[in-house]
Amino acid sequence: MLTIASHRVLAQDVPATSSAPVAVTSGLSADMIFLKRFSSVESQRLIRLYQDQFELYRQTDREFTTAQAEYLQLGTLASLESAVVSSRKMMLDRCDVLITYHELLATTLVDSLGVELQLKQATLGELQHSIDALKQIRLEISNIQDRYDVGTINATFETQLVPQLNSVAYKTLSQLVVADLQSLLDKTKQVYAELKTELEQRTATKLQLEERKRAYTEVDAAVRELETQLAAVTEQVKTAEAFNWNSYQQLVGKLEKVYGGLGQVLTYIEELERDGNE
Repeated sequence: MLTIASHRVLAQDVPATSSAPVAVTSGLSADMIFLKRFSSVESQRLIRLYQDQFELYRQTDREFTTAQAEYLQLGTLASLESAVVSSRKMMLDRCDVLITYHELLATTLVDSLGVELQLKQATLGELQHSIDALKQIRLEISNIQDRYDVGTINATFETQLVPQLNSVAYKTLSQLVVADLQSLLDKTKQVYAELKTELEQRTATKLQLEERKRAYTEVDAAVRELETQLAAVTEQVKTAEAFNWNSYQQLVGKLEKVYGGLGQVLTYIEELERDGNE
């Protein structure tokens, strides 16, 4: 009796989407990339396409599960044919959603300002390689002739393609989440510099000047510490040889600490601004 694998897309490979902007104090997650507000026309097109394709994939996956259960229960040629047909359709939809997902990763990486150009170009090349591989295996799926081809192609997908897809996806997500945090830190430093310039132009008592100087010392020390921490994480991402779910979660843990420190710096800046207005 033929056993047909479920061929499901890993949940972490197809995260939920949202258009809400990332808050400085928010936690990080595997789908943080999708918490960004997509601004380019291409990214908006891809996110809509991705959402539509993912819903279609969920539907065909349910249909395959039903057909597989019927085949395992009945074992008839008719139920086998139904399972093979539904499996083929689901495998095609799986490829479509993964192709769009990797195209969305590539578009987001192109739009990112915090990733070094050389690193960005190398990762974009890997993403394109994954997209090409998905398109090739999709072509093979569309040409399936019998149930044996289903098992053969799925084995190739799971043993050869899935590790490649996971690696480049988590590599891209790692670069993006670090770049986002670097951008937030840069903007925070800019706000801090502008506030210092503004405060220096205001009259202040000797006591206020002393308190302000002490506050500057605290903020400067905190910013230097954040820069050191983020530089270490950035270098780790640049030199890492393997990327997967575990490595990404470890990265998230390190960046959570940087986020916490950045939140504290923003609190200092708010206090400086408030004191300057008194």
